[in-house]
Amino acid sequence: MILGSTTPCQLIKIWQPRYKDKKILIAKYKVGTHNKIVFTKAKHLMGNDWYLSGKNIVESELDTNGKIPCYAVDVDKLEPLERI
Repeated sequence: MILGSTTPCQLIKIWQPRYKDKKILIAKYKVGTHNKIVFTKAKHLMGNDWYLSGKNIVESELDTNGKIPCYAVDVDKLEPLERI
């Protein structure tokens, strides 16, 4: 996804995907219109910025991380993020 450098994005930091079902958990309260996803522990995904639209996230099923409600989003929905 290509976004302008002045387009606001919600920054969401995620440790790593849930490997058993290839999903990432995104806290329900963190979702914005445009979301920049950054991985902090998954070495094969680190160093890149990823994009998810708020619409794609909200269409995913609700799950929990044990404490708070989260959306379980397929890793395949991630798009590389480019800022121009």
